[in-house]
Amino acid sequence: MTLIRAVAIGFLAGGAGALIFDPRGEGLDHLRLALLMGLLVGQLLTVPVSLVGGAVWAWPRKEGAIRLYDLSLGSLLMALGVLVVTQAHAAVTWLSTEPTPGGVGDPDGEISIAGLAGLSGYLMVLVGLALLANGVWTSTRKDGLRPTAEASQD
Repeated sequence: MTLIRAVAIGFLAGGAGALIFDPRGEGLDHLRLALLMGLLVGQLLTVPVSLVGGAVWAWPRKEGAIRLYDLSLGSLLMALGVLVVTQAHAAVTWLSTEPTPGGVGDPDGEISIAGLAGLSGYLMVLVGLALLANGVWTSTRKDGLRPTAEASQD
């Protein structure tokens, strides 16, 4: 589970890469495409690094494991994943119009970038679902994360 948490953190940290690309043209569609390209580049850098960091972090230790909040991390990752999927779909729809939108060099290459961003969004949703499922499962166990209310003796 630690590796899944590390991948989730890598996906979220890759969002900072969305700030590095400048749009080629003017308008919301060019901005959307630039943000998706930056997100992919950021995730290409952060996900492998966080996966290696998670593997080192998951190395067996004597003290108790550090537990991240799976419910909040999973919810945030799912919400961001849904946002990325919807924006990638909108970018593919925009790039598939005839004639080709101005300011786009290679429409087929840009469509593949938007498609990869959509795939990344779907993976984010799946990882978020895994974290949510783990959070619900651990919180419903007897020794889970949810505090149990003791019966009042009044």
